[in-house]
Amino acid sequence: MFKHIFKEGISEKSSLTERNLEEKGEIQTMDLSKSSEKPYYPPGKEQQENTNPEQSEHYLCLLENAVEIMQIGVLITDLDGKIIYANQAQADIYGYQVAALLAQLMQILLPYERRKPLSLDQIKAWKGLIREEWGLKKDETIFPIRVMSEVVKDARGEPCGIVTSCEDISERKQLEQELNTYRQHLEELVIGHTTELRTTNRELQHKIAEHLCIEEALRKSEERYRIVLETVPDPIVVYDAENKIDYLNPAFSRIFHWTLAECKGQSFYFTPPENQTEIHALFEEIRKGGTIAGLETTRLTRENNTLQVSLSGAGFFDPNGKLQGSVITMQDMTERKKTEEEMKFLAYHDALTGLPNRKAFNMRLHYELAPSASEGLEKRRFPQHQWALLFLDLDRFKFVNDTLGHYIGDEMLQLIANRLHTCLRKSDYIFRFDGDEFTIILNTINDYTDVARVAQKIRDEIARPYSIHGHELYITASIGISLYPNDGDNGETLLQNADMAMYSAKEEGQGYRFFTEEMNQKAFERMRLENSLRCALQQDQFLVYYQPVADHNNQVIGMEALLRWNHPNLGWISPTQFIPIAEETGVIIPLGKWVLQAACTQAQKWHDMGYPDFSISVNLSTRQFREPDLTEMIEQVLAETHLAPNRLKLEVTESGIMDNPDDAIAKMHILRAKGIHFSIDDFGTGYSSLSYLKRLPIDILKIDRSFVMDAPTDKDDQEIIKTIIAMAHNLRLDTIAEGVETREQQQFLARNGCRMMQGFYFGHPMPADQFEARLCSTLPQHKTGDRTYFL
Repeated sequence: MFKHIFKEGISEKSSLTERNLEEKGEIQTMDLSKSSEKPYYPPGKEQQENTNPEQSEHYLCLLENAVEIMQIGVLITDLDGKIIYANQAQADIYGYQVAALLAQLMQILLPYERRKPLSLDQIKAWKGLIREEWGLKKDETIFPIRVMSEVVKDARGEPCGIVTSCEDISERKQLEQELNTYRQHLEELVIGHTTELRTTNRELQHKIAEHLCIEEALRKSEERYRIVLETVPDPIVVYDAENKIDYLNPAFSRIFHWTLAECKGQSFYFTPPENQTEIHALFEEIRKGGTIAGLETTRLTRENNTLQVSLSGAGFFDPNGKLQGSVITMQDMTERKKTEEEMKFLAYHDALTGLPNRKAFNMRLHYELAPSASEGLEKRRFPQHQWALLFLDLDRFKFVNDTLGHYIGDEMLQLIANRLHTCLRKSDYIFRFDGDEFTIILNTINDYTDVARVAQKIRDEIARPYSIHGHELYITASIGISLYPNDGDNGETLLQNADMAMYSAKEEGQGYRFFTEEMNQKAFERMRLENSLRCALQQDQFLVYYQPVADHNNQVIGMEALLRWNHPNLGWISPTQFIPIAEETGVIIPLGKWVLQAACTQAQKWHDMGYPDFSISVNLSTRQFREPDLTEMIEQVLAETHLAPNRLKLEVTESGIMDNPDDAIAKMHILRAKGIHFSIDDFGTGYSSLSYLKRLPIDILKIDRSFVMDAPTDKDDQEIIKTIIAMAHNLRLDTIAEGVETREQQQFLARNGCRMMQGFYFGHPMPADQFEARLCSTLPQHKTGDRTYFL
């Protein structure tokens, strides 16, 4: 095949003139004005006498076989861009038959937009240049390729042809893209599968059809093949019949750091000791006429560094079938394997902490519980031992991220992961489950006291201070514990029970809790409430009650709107039960709007009836503060109900503001500018009141009932209340004390300057009609025309 291509040679005397092949041509082509038919000889290969044709034939055979078994494509064109040779790999890469490529212009292999003219100088500059380009397959698919081109020159040093090697790098690019995807989305990783290496090796051509007729054409073919071997980017080794090295290409020397002079005639296989048996099997297969294609193995560099390679090989034989030698080509897969291993690691590990992730946890849990058959009975992996599942959640970790930034939070998570390792045995497992949640499997425990000691050790270790970028930080953890097999015999149940125990520990502030059946019942009741809550608003099961707000003279000056739920089957449900569920599920958003609408409507109705313009207080939840359209919603309700903005007081909690303080304060300023008033509920029980108080556009501080309860007798509560009242006075704020139930409490508060109070002493929360009846019975009235006014 190859001899036939170059049989006629190329004219020695030719003049080159630059011209474009086509208007979109990526490759600049040349006109050759042929003025003689004398064939040229490559530089240093002028016609010599007494040349050995058999030796040249052997060398050409060697080169031809090397090119044909290479895993990369090889293309030879003349200066007009016409394809005069393509190996099978080149045809496979682009989806053609070899015969279909011959005599075609190489532009058919380039995307249309890449076919731009190049100058002769640019073509000459191609020598040894490796570049990444785009190729166009027969089916119009555009794909990435790695290309190396070499310009062939005649005896005068003028360009007379181009040899190009081509490698499809689609898989490599895909792997790089998949790896980037893994790194950007650390909490939702998927496992990457090793893509099968493409194999483009074909059966060797074992017979040479005809003897070379023209010795000069033979040497020319040798030169062309030499260029191909020396420009391909993959290592190539040629062994003789005795498995001794006959040739190494430059790519091999560049990658393995061995030269041809050092290796020629040596039986070097560059194989690690553990792979020595592989060499015998490989050459035995070649001796039998077999072909090695895409064998993934390892080879050693001169410095004994291990490379991952994809190896292909074949032998070349004389006409009698006697082995003359073999050609081995290798593709360096080290970086690709490294990328694949990194992808596998990221699929099962958390990129931030390096801990196994949720996917790994599920696999480990399945493994620990996987049944095995023994004598016809199913047994667990540790049937004679208990083990424990711990579900750990960091308390108020979100506050760290929101106030100091995620980079501080990330570093804290890394430090916590390191501390957790110090608390566990080598036989235990720790996983980053999600966000600020971790799961731990404690293997082979004797009883619950062992687990309790570990849980407390973990809490103590996490509670130690953290010094991060100049900040000294503290954090605590809540831990839920379920035991196998007592608390479940499957992973889903054990995890669910540990999760319930963790929430119980968090709610009760106990640090860690073991799962109990009582928690299960509690969770069932909570689920039933949650399901009922979603349809309660549509079924008009909610009511708004009103509780009086009195001044220091016990006169009603306002009321607070309070939500009540009367379930048709369960009866009256306490707000402490359903409000947290409404917050978590988001039902509080439509529910909160409904309460505001009902309260403002009722307040305006009483105004129209002639009652004094009492203020109406409505609670805003943390979840409502997160809504981007909160201010628009409140303004819309006021417009629809015609209630004056200065009569509306919105009660907010410290935690509601601190969830996202900057956003909350900005919304408060917008509403305050409209005339709406704000009060801080449960003042003094939060964690950052004083630091944010001066920034908040508030009018009233509500003194928490926990301080009021023992105020007449407890000196500490008395001092706290006096301090809050004094601070409010200095900041030009009013105070409301809630939870006032006795005359002694009322007198103490009034005596110390608290102007407004609220509690059972002044009245229980009551429906609108009862509140209205009370107003009628307590307020003086007079008539003007047809309207009665209550003064």
